[in-house]
Amino acid sequence: MEENSPIGYVLGHRPASTLEFFVLVEPGNYLELDDVVYVDSPVEGHPREAIVRFYGTVSEVSQYHEGIQFDSDTQIVRAGILPANVAYVGKVVVTKIVPEIFVSPHPADLVFRAKGGELEEALSFSSMAQRIPAGLLRSQEPFFINFDFLNGSKGAHISISGISGVATKTSYATFLLYAMLNYQHPKGVPAADKASARIIVFNVKGEDMLFLDKRNSRLDSADEEMYGRMGLPVEPFRDVAFYTSPRTGLGVPTPSTDQRQADITPFCWTLREFSRERLLPFLFADADSETTSMAGCISSITTRLERLSGEGSSESPFLSVQGRLIGDLRGLIDTLEEDIYGNEGEEEGGGRRRSSFWFPPYEHAGTKNAFLRKLRVAAEALAGVIRSDIDHPERYKIDFDAHRLTVVHISNLKSAAQKFIVGSTLKRLMKEKERTGRKPYVFVLLDELNKYAPREGKSPIGDILLDIAERGRSLGVVLIGAQQSASSVEKRIIANSSIKVNGRLDFAESQSAEYDYLPGSFRLRSCIIKPGTMILHQPDIPAPVLVRFPMPAWATRSEEVKEVNSSSLEEARRFENLFTG
Repeated sequence: MEENSPIGYVLGHRPASTLEFFVLVEPGNYLELDDVVYVDSPVEGHPREAIVRFYGTVSEVSQYHEGIQFDSDTQIVRAGILPANVAYVGKVVVTKIVPEIFVSPHPADLVFRAKGGELEEALSFSSMAQRIPAGLLRSQEPFFINFDFLNGSKGAHISISGISGVATKTSYATFLLYAMLNYQHPKGVPAADKASARIIVFNVKGEDMLFLDKRNSRLDSADEEMYGRMGLPVEPFRDVAFYTSPRTGLGVPTPSTDQRQADITPFCWTLREFSRERLLPFLFADADSETTSMAGCISSITTRLERLSGEGSSESPFLSVQGRLIGDLRGLIDTLEEDIYGNEGEEEGGGRRRSSFWFPPYEHAGTKNAFLRKLRVAAEALAGVIRSDIDHPERYKIDFDAHRLTVVHISNLKSAAQKFIVGSTLKRLMKEKERTGRKPYVFVLLDELNKYAPREGKSPIGDILLDIAERGRSLGVVLIGAQQSASSVEKRIIANSSIKVNGRLDFAESQSAEYDYLPGSFRLRSCIIKPGTMILHQPDIPAPVLVRFPMPAWATRSEEVKEVNSSSLEEARRFENLFTG
């Protein structure tokens, strides 16, 4: 079949509208789901005497015998006794009309498969000032997302949903970041934006993210071909910094990782930093900490710690509290216990209760004890993370400006510690972006978003993430959130995500209102699609599109790390010099 030959006609048996129409496929041709087609239809009597071109994607295909009445007639047709024609029909969802004359195609108009320039026009690639490859269509053509709907120019943020372990959410998120950094098309991300952009990845599952800078030995030729079709090199990430929590019980902070120890920096906060930056609320990230009495208690002690951080020598990482130096949460707990239990039953002159150094006046004893219980749990989870007994503490601070990609490994920590690190890091990021402005862009990848910003309840971390979702685009902070179910994430965060992606979904989840961007056929398909395949929706295209993406070019575990010879290293350096230049 020639490239420009028609594949069928607009079906006349069913109504054709401005938004959708049906195609009767000619014998000898085929049509499959996700194909992109177009049809030219003249508009008679219109002042512009135009020929309108309708572009669309195939959302359903079906075949049936025409002229039969009973189900059992199929057997008779097959035996050649009863004549019947086979109708091969595809349903097309219109994605674009050029020019914008909102009529409908005529029955029997010829339908063509879109390729090359027509495909780019059909999916609005040609009108994207900046674009990023996001996978391959079923036709093996690259599919692009509009960077303007990612960087805040027109919108921002990506929401990725799917069943854990099957939907490959994190793999796809890192692939998008890799594509953004490495795509070299003239209409791709401007070199200046690309070179200055920063990425923060919170690794919340295993140690998979600790090898982003290593080649994947299991990449095969088919995957390499997929990278080539999208105009991407087959390389690991470059300029990566890794941070992890320190091992407990050691004087000098050392990485707590198992599969990798080299080139990983332990992160720590001194108690003075912790107090000055008002980070205490992130130790109480559970929604039930937002009761009026507990919130007041947390706020009072946070303010007291901030004031103490401004007293004494600013060079000292310790806090001086009533003549005593404290440097960690355990020391803070000791002073709080003395304040609580030392004041019990004590009164000043005139029968007045002795005032507390830490707590608000007449704070209920039950609230104080509940505060202490939660603080003890947090102190155990963050053992070795908040400490003041180390030399040059600035060496152990998460620095997301020095490298293009910063991986913060927190999967080996308890939930309370994970929430503290995520919340504290994002708070500092937003504060710095308020000072520096929109550029350079900072992309934040956070998996298990439902744990940090649940739909029900309030928490300090949820407030930070909601602030990023609603105000981040103006500051150049972009959230790439991944979760098993979008229905369990704070509604406004999902609503503010310009680009929505999903892998395989549970059937009940696929029926949630958060997936209204999926037509009925796509909701059913989302329950059966395989790993490595995603359904993507972006504002430029009214219909969702199914894309495939290759295996990561970077290792995801230690046994996948590929040894690189000197010539390959030289090739990688040349590529990086070209990229940064």
